[in-house]
Amino acid sequence: MIIEEAPCIAACAINQDARDYVQLIARGRFKEAFQLVRSKNPFPASCGRICTRRCEEACRRSAVDEPIAIAWLKRFLADKDLDLPQEKPPQEYPEKIAIIGAGPAGLSAANDLALMGYQCVIFEELLEPGGMLSVGVPRYRLPRQSLDKDINETLSLGVELRTGVKIGKDLPIDSLFQEGFKAVFVAIGAHRPSRLNIPGEDLPGVIPALELFRKISIGGGVKIGHKVAIIGGGDTALDAARTALRIGAREASLVYRRSLEEMPCEEEGRREAEEEGIKFFLLAAPVEILGKNKVETLKCIRIRLGDPDSSG
Repeated sequence: MIIEEAPCIAACAINQDARDYVQLIARGRFKEAFQLVRSKNPFPASCGRICTRRCEEACRRSAVDEPIAIAWLKRFLADKDLDLPQEKPPQEYPEKIAIIGAGPAGLSAANDLALMGYQCVIFEELLEPGGMLSVGVPRYRLPRQSLDKDINETLSLGVELRTGVKIGKDLPIDSLFQEGFKAVFVAIGAHRPSRLNIPGEDLPGVIPALELFRKISIGGGVKIGHKVAIIGGGDTALDAARTALRIGAREASLVYRRSLEEMPCEEEGRREAEEEGIKFFLLAAPVEILGKNKVETLKCIRIRLGDPDSSG
């Protein structure tokens, strides 16, 4: 007998069984629902806010009216004061494990290893844990207290966190083994922005989105003009545009090479951006950034969509 997996589970990156915790919520069994969510996902408060919700896109309820609000229900559980302190699991294994990076991957590994009975120490270059969740997502989308709630749940399992330590510079990686660690998990993330590879992108005033978020998150000043152009059509581009308005820009325009139908960002985020006054220049591809000692003009070419290629 072949048992078909529910579309919402198949669409989820971690195969979270949304059906079970949604049913528990419907029955008022909130503690059990939260425990079920967290058994698979150590970031319920964060994912309840910024998940891309592939599960909802695949939800069968869409054929009737609209998908179940799976992400919001996860957020509801995470925000509810359920008084569920995690018991520190017994240490079953003597081997210590070092984890380089306190981002989503590093914290998830520490969470799962701690539950298995291993002693884990996380080394983080920045002064705060969270990785891209901390320095790559604007606070209006993911409040710090929500992220901290997720992180503290993992640390309460007995995971040790050492911040402000850059492995390879402050501490040689070989010294980890000398300290007694038997394994090292490298979870340094992908914090380098992609380049446009067009003339002028090194002019002062051209700021990669990740650099913008990082400087704001760690308290550094960011100078932008009153008129800002943002290149791209994903969630990061939308976040950059909406952030620009919040830090002083009078006008923010999104330049995207395809049409609204191909824009990969969340539809809800796009609607909110439009409500905030962000302009959209569609079917336009940047070919050069012009200026003398600073950005003055963004030169684009008009695009005409053709038939989808092998990549879609």
